Amino acid sequence: MEIELKNGEMLILEVTPLFLEYIEDYEGGLEQLKKDSQGQKDKNGYTKRMYATNQILYAAVASNYNTPLTYKQAVRLVKLEDIDNIVNFVIQNTPSENQSSSNIKQFRHNHRN
Repeated sequence: MEIELKNGEMLILEVTPLFLEYIEDYEGGLEQLKKDSQGQKDKNGYTKRMYATNQILYAAVASNYNTPLTYKQAVRLVKLEDIDNIVNFVIQNTPSENQSSSNIKQFRHNHRN
């Protein structure tokens, strides 16, 4: 997926091991992040949609950008009209938690040798 950032740069988004690393520490894991970004309520009846959405935006932009970005910089580069498309792209193209763990292990094994 290709998006235009607010600074005019075009960015090709890919779900990569670096992306998976950025979202690995989300409380409840990858599956919870996907649910939260879609506005599902947690056990207390609250939604964490904005927080989860920004985590996805940060991971997607920062992992595909050529220079390091802070959380704030990455989120600010995204145009409002692209947010839903990015979140949907990530949800559709991110493997389940079990698949991503085995993919990361396989990737690390392949690049160690």
